[in-house]
Amino acid sequence: MLAYFRNTLYIAITPELIEITHAETGLKLAEPPLLALEIKRGRDTIVAVGSMAKQLAGRPNVRIENGFAHPRTLLADFAVAEHTLRYLIKQALPKRFFVAKPLVVLHPLAMLEGGLTQIEIRAFAELVSVAGASQAYVWQGPRLTTEQLGKRSFPEDGRLLFP
Repeated sequence: MLAYFRNTLYIAITPELIEITHAETGLKLAEPPLLALEIKRGRDTIVAVGSMAKQLAGRPNVRIENGFAHPRTLLADFAVAEHTLRYLIKQALPKRFFVAKPLVVLHPLAMLEGGLTQIEIRAFAELVSVAGASQAYVWQGPRLTTEQLGKRSFPEDGRLLFP
């Protein structure tokens, strides 16, 4: 019964794609990490996320942002990345009356030369925490399977990094 309320999300991120897997249901979501912002009454307003944002490119007063595109690091703009992840996490969770905040394992898949710094680990953990996670971990290693996530057993050839 308690497993019904458990939510474990695995989020694999590159500058081109965010893939989210819900471990308990096997539901997968893949979207480009894009956020469409429109200027309304002098303020930026979010009008679309992911592939919907991509379709709005070129419209007047709309700009497309990618919080994960920077030449030196995967996390380019914290606020844009937060809004993007917040929306995608909501989309990946089951549609129920009560949905528990998920445990999130974030897996950066790009810009890993030399490994992640403590600052990057902390920034990624903070990012998923403010985007709606109850617990946040950063994974460095091979891609994880749904079975590994469900059992919360991680292969020895990787590292589960804590902030």
